[in-house]
Formats: sequence, C-alpha cells, structure tokens
Amino acid sequence: MRNKTRLLIFALALAAFALRVYRLDFFSLRGDEAFTVIFVQRTWEGLWRGISTIEPNPPLMYLVLRVWVALAGASEFVTRYFSVFFGVACVPLLYRLAREIFASRVIALCAAALIAINPYQIWHAQDVRNYTMWPALSLLGLIFFWRWWSTERKQMTDDRRQTLRIEILDLGFFTLATLASLYTHYYDVFILVALNLFVFTFATLDRRWKTLARWVGAQMVLVALYAPWVLFGTNRITTYGEASAEQSVSLIEQLARTIAAFTLGDTMPAEFKSWLWMPLMLALAMILISLARQNRQRAAFIFLWLAIPSLCLWAISIGRPLFLERYLNGVAPAYTLAFACGIVAVWRHTKLRAASVLFFIGVSGLGLANYFFNPEYAKAPGWRELGQFIAARQQPGDVIVQNFNEMAPLYYRTGDIQVLTIPQGFFGTPADEKVLRQLNADYRRIWFIPALPGWWDPDQFVEKFLARNADRVLDTRVSDFRLQLYATPRELESKIIPVNARAGNATLVGYRVENIGNLHVVLYWRAVQPIDKDYSVFVHLSDASARVVAQQDRAPAFGLYSTTAWQPGESVIDAYDLQIDTSGKYSLIVGMYDPVTLARVPAFDSQGVRLPDDQIVLTQITVP
Repeated sequence: MRNKTRLLIFALALAAFALRVYRLDFFSLRGDEAFTVIFVQRTWEGLWRGISTIEPNPPLMYLVLRVWVALAGASEFVTRYFSVFFGVACVPLLYRLAREIFASRVIALCAAALIAINPYQIWHAQDVRNYTMWPALSLLGLIFFWRWWSTERKQMTDDRRQTLRIEILDLGFFTLATLASLYTHYYDVFILVALNLFVFTFATLDRRWKTLARWVGAQMVLVALYAPWVLFGTNRITTYGEASAEQSVSLIEQLARTIAAFTLGDTMPAEFKSWLWMPLMLALAMILISLARQNRQRAAFIFLWLAIPSLCLWAISIGRPLFLERYLNGVAPAYTLAFACGIVAVWRHTKLRAASVLFFIGVSGLGLANYFFNPEYAKAPGWRELGQFIAARQQPGDVIVQNFNEMAPLYYRTGDIQVLTIPQGFFGTPADEKVLRQLNADYRRIWFIPALPGWWDPDQFVEKFLARNADRVLDTRVSDFRLQLYATPRELESKIIPVNARAGNATLVGYRVENIGNLHVVLYWRAVQPIDKDYSVFVHLSDASARVVAQQDRAPAFGLYSTTAWQPGESVIDAYDLQIDTSGKYSLIVGMYDPVTLARVPAFDSQGVRLPDDQIVLTQITVP
C-alpha cells in the first residue's frame, strides 16, 4: 500500500509538473514579472537597497531568485521555472499535511490531486513572483506544526527524552520554515495569528501548559528573528499601498472573490464565478460543520486557517489599497484541503460521487483551456512581439517612450536603447514637458507606445506633444499594441524646404514631402501672434483644372493641437497623408479655414503679398 501511494503521489507531482511547464514561455512576461527579473539582476548592494525601499515584499524570494538567475539565466522559461519548482512542491507538501491532520490517504491524495490541476495555482506557478514559494514554505511549516502538535497529544512513551527531542526538533523545524515563509510574504503573519489562536485555545482548554510554554518560546524566537527586519530593515510596511490593489472591499465580496479565484481560477467567465461562489461557500460551510462533528480540533484548525487571514486582510485594507485575491494565496491550500474532505465525505453517495469529482475536473479543465488557448485570458499582451518589431527597425539615435508605468518594454528591448516612462505620474506636468523637449532635441527618432485610452495619461499629454513637435512617420498596431514612430527635427531639419508664407497669425516656415506609397506632407508652422479661432488646415493636391484629386482637412497635429492653443513663437509640426490613385502632374496646395463658416484664412507670400484664393502653392508633384 505504501509503495502504491508513493507511486500515486509521484504521478500527481508529474502531472502537476507537466501542466505547469506546458507553454511556460508562450506568453510574454507581464509587468510585475518583468520588474522582478530586472530587479534581481541589480548588484547585491542595489538589490538589498531596493528591497528595503522599493519592493513591497520581504527579501527571501528575491535573494534566492538572484542566485538562480546568476546560475541559469534570465530568460522567460528559466525565470518562470523557479516558480514551477515551488508550485509542484505544493502537491506532495499538501498531501503530507493532510496525512498529518487526518491520517487518511484518501483525503490526502484527493487534496494533492485538486491542487495539481488547480488553474489558479498553475497560473501562479508560471509567474515570476512569490505566490508559489509562499504557500510551499507555509505548507512545510504547517506540516511540522502538526507533527509537533500531534506528538504533544500522544501518550508519552517510556523513552521520554527521545519523545521530547522529537517534539523540539519538530517545533524547531516549524520555526525555521515559518520564518522563511514570513520572509517570503508579509501576510504569512496572518496564518501565524490563526495558529496562535488555535494553540492558545486548545492548549488552555486541555490544560496543556507545557505545550503552551514551548509554543510561546517558539513565538519569541520568531519575533526575535523577524522583528529587526520589520522595524529596521524596510520602510515599506507602513508606507505601501499597491496601485493595482483595492481598498474597502466588503468582507462578503472579499470572501466571494477569494473562494471563486482559489477554486475556479481567474481564467473563467465572470458571470460563471458570480453564479458559483455562493454554492461553493455553502458547501464549504457544510464541510466545516461535518468536520466539527467528527473532530473539533481539525475543524477549528481549518476554519481558523481560512477565516483569520481573510479577516485580517479585510481589516487592514479598509481605507488603504491592500486587497487582491493573490495576497491570500498562502491560504489557498486550506480551501483545497477542505473541498478534498467534502469530496471524500460524499463519495459514499453514488449520485454525488460522480458530480463532485466531475465538477472539479470540469472547472479546472475549462479554466486551463481558457488560460492556455483563449486570447481573452492571456497572461500578458504581446510584449515580446512588440520588442521584436522595434528591434528589427531601430537605429542609432532612437529612444522608446511609454506613457504608462510598465517594465516589460525594458525587459524586451534589444541592445542599450533607452526606455523612458513619461509622464511620471498619472497626468503630465511642466517637468514632463521639459523632459520631452530634451528628448526631441537629443534623439533622432522616438518610438512611442501609447497607453490604452483612459488607462494612463488620459489627456494624451505625450501624444499631443509629439504630434506637434515631431513628425509621425509610423502609426501601426503590433500584437495588442498601438505603436508610433516620430522623427525629430534633428533627424529631418536638413530636408525642410523653406516657404515663410503666412496664413493669418501663423507662418508656414517650410514643408517636407515624401512619396512612401502615399504622399506624406509635413508642414512646419510657427505662431506669430495668438490665434483667436480653432482653424482647420487643408492640404490639397489639384490638377491643371484646379480639380482636387486628393485632400486631407483637419485640425493641426492629427487633430490634437487646436490653433487657439498655439503660443507666439511656438513651432508646430503638422503631418498629412494623401492617397493618390491616378498618375499626372499636380499642385500641392495648403492653407487654413474656419470649419464653421468655411471661410479661408487670408494667406500671404514671404513678401507679404496676398495670395490668390488664400492658398499657398508649395510645389508641383509628378505621379508616374
């Protein structure tokens, strides 16, 4: 029986490994992963300083990952494999914990099977963060806790010294594993609170004073070894508030989202999760009641393991953004173990037997199918493809600008091309504009990755600046992204043909024309005086009969910079594209007009003579 059980555990671990390594590097690293990989490649001194002042998690995972990256490399597969190891380790660890608590191979194997195929755990096992390392270390600590706790309750043997040595070793290993878990995620302290409530309650009820004394001693050791870091090693505990996290989420909503995530995963339709969280919660309550009837200590342990961390997180996230489901992933094995108990309990009922098993297999299968194959649930957008697109076209003198806070472009860049985030905050500032002006002067081309509308830089501060101060030579989509390329005046100033004509209070300093499949016309304006109306610019291509064969009319700078906003002395770059379908000789004509009345703005040549029809004829274009 023992050999058969070992084979089953090995098979479950192998299945867990296969699911966690499958398509491991298929998706690009998401932002937090990219940050982690870049972060751990700092010097040891820089890494330690960053952990203390930047990163909101304790140091252990970063220090261990730093060694792993130094030995194995920083590729997507290698860095994610670090998390795979701990994700697979959770399978035998949960089996062992279940065996310690329930002494039941069936419950233990069921729990191991559930965590092996759990979509939420597989998602995080393919994520370069600490959300598999934490539950693995926490489970290890809980195994030694139960070994110690059950040993204390056993009838003492004749060899009391040997028994005492075993108890002290188990408690010591518990302390070491828990300390490692605390140094992996701060919220592990909530699990420790649950354990303290459990021990103090039952040790007091059963008058096990020696047990309580040894436990208090272990807690004192934990405090002595952990408090210096919390008090002096970091300033992030009291100052941190995760921008992507949520605050003041009601307890009911938090519980609903947590049980749905840990049971069904994050790659399920939202309406499906909203239907199922309540039946799952009712099932969990019934399981705990059933366990309480069998053994109050086991039921109390699982209840406290589930409830206390959730209550603590709910309390600290009131008024402060500290809640996300994954911040409780150290507690996720408790849900798995509880539902394993439920499946085993109903196994004797023929009608429910198949339903309970098929439910978990079905939801896991659907969640994994969505995760691996449905683009709607992709872990990250196509950062890799975007980086490859830019790398194939980048030139000396290029820079990459993004208007949202994201580390993936830095990870996927090629060479030493600089990647900058502007604005530094949610909205643009004069300081950000100063940086953009410097970039426009120092670099020849600017690659720009715009944020999704309304997500960051909602006023399009960066795009508006670039549209009026540089020439947009590319505006395309790459994978999930919109990508623009701007040529700066430094790149193109030698190609500008001077004009120095005037339309109202704006001088057309010059222009540039390129035939790149369509006719790319770039106008270089300078405001002479304030302009009191929002004028449209017209760019027409006319034949010998003054018939317009191609045109583009709109507000300047792709409609992003109205003329009333122009400042005296300011230069504005204004680009247009004309599609020409027929060959011939044409005149390129520009000017301005009032879009309300359609009246043209008076136009003058460089000598101040008013031009016929208030239009500026730039050049003759021959289309073969």
